[in-house]
Amino acid sequence: MSDFKTISKNKFDAYFYGRSPFVKQFTEEKQWYIYETPEITLLAVVLLCKIDNDYNAIVLGRDLNRRFRPVDTHCSLPTPEAAMAKTFENLPSVLASAVDGLIPQGDEASSPFAIFAAKVPAHKRNRYLKMLLDDPTYYPARVAMEELAHWFKDPDGIFIRGLQGNEFNSRLFELYLHATFYELDFIIDHSNPQPDYLLSKHGQQVAVEAVTVAEMDEDVDPDTEDALGDAVGGGDDEDASETLDPRLRSKGGKRLDKSTLKKLLEHVEKELPFRFQRTLAKKVRHRPEPLKVPYWELPHTKGKPFVIAVHDYSKTMSMAMSSSPMQKFLYGLELVGDKMQRIERHEYEGRTIASNFFGQPGNRHVSAVMLVSQATVPKFNRMGRIAGVRHRNSLAIVNGVRTNSEGEIGDFRAVVEDPRYGEAWHDGIFMFHNPNAAFPLDPQLFHRVIHCFERDGQIVEWFPPNYVVSSITEMHHFSDEAADEIWQNLEPYLGQFG
Repeated sequence: MSDFKTISKNKFDAYFYGRSPFVKQFTEEKQWYIYETPEITLLAVVLLCKIDNDYNAIVLGRDLNRRFRPVDTHCSLPTPEAAMAKTFENLPSVLASAVDGLIPQGDEASSPFAIFAAKVPAHKRNRYLKMLLDDPTYYPARVAMEELAHWFKDPDGIFIRGLQGNEFNSRLFELYLHATFYELDFIIDHSNPQPDYLLSKHGQQVAVEAVTVAEMDEDVDPDTEDALGDAVGGGDDEDASETLDPRLRSKGGKRLDKSTLKKLLEHVEKELPFRFQRTLAKKVRHRPEPLKVPYWELPHTKGKPFVIAVHDYSKTMSMAMSSSPMQKFLYGLELVGDKMQRIERHEYEGRTIASNFFGQPGNRHVSAVMLVSQATVPKFNRMGRIAGVRHRNSLAIVNGVRTNSEGEIGDFRAVVEDPRYGEAWHDGIFMFHNPNAAFPLDPQLFHRVIHCFERDGQIVEWFPPNYVVSSITEMHHFSDEAADEIWQNLEPYLGQFG
């Protein structure tokens, strides 16, 4: 009989999204385990009880909806070893309760929420879905998405068809936000159809409506990593491959020529403010059925901060640079030289719109705009790899900007498969606070994101420590014959990228 094996917290977290924030107040997780056979997978965690200063062990098995839930508990043990010894003693009983690897709990839905079960004809599937299903390089992303989806509630019943059809980015954004809000210790309420999220924490509630800036690219190569990237890059892929091993080949990662980069920068600086204006104005004007009142006037949101969460998918890699045009549009402020100057209007190709979204009286009910820059397939791919889901013939290298333990910003580079590398779902988020908000948002509720404020005509930013501000993923693949030697040769490079 196999035994429980120690695993990282990252791997445990990739499978389990069922913690209650309240439990963290009086327990501390100390050790994480997995039990795997061809027939069943179990998880286990050892917790220190801060009240009694003893240890508890909880074994978790998949229920009929494939969520990991407690199936065996042992409390008040003197040491972690004693707690795990008890779980092993009772393991035969736990295994006997399983049916086809699942342990029924009696309250499951009629069927699991399987996001990759075919719901649309093959010829109507989007290119991203095909890539996730057919390209083993993105198998870690698929696993990360599947495991998260087991814990996701589909309020309108159309999530899977949208994900597989023409709404992939919007649905991926929903999955990402669920992971982020969970990670930030919010209790997520989906009992009301509008807005998308009602979050609770520390006795406060926040209403959040999610929206995306639609993709404009119509002819993106589905094998191109940059089409899904969450930051600018691709130019150093070939050099990076040669640095590690000449047999490594970059998967996608187009090199941006000057003309392409110029067009991208023009889109970001000139076009994005117009797209942000249309996206935000549409949400402000919307009157959801059946009451036909604004989001902030609904019975369950009235008197609470209202946040619009936005992700830009408009152009390849534009999301990496979206914070600057969003800041300019929201506050009507731009740094010119070393001085902040007011922007009255944005003009582009004969069009014009007013700047300073937060300064317009009709927008005072938008407490903040939450700009997300990493709700992408590469992000899910990295999170899957960090959790230990590997593909033998590929590896990921991440480059970008992050803060250190003092909150100071600097460049970084890392092999994602390095056990010492880690990142969080909530990295790369900017929270722009409305200085005229009817109900201001408490920054402490979102304690691990970048906060932006306007103070006396100046922009003030708060950066968390040890935080990934932006990043790009280089995907490298290699032959099966070279795999063992490449992974062995990679060892000297692990931990060198700061």
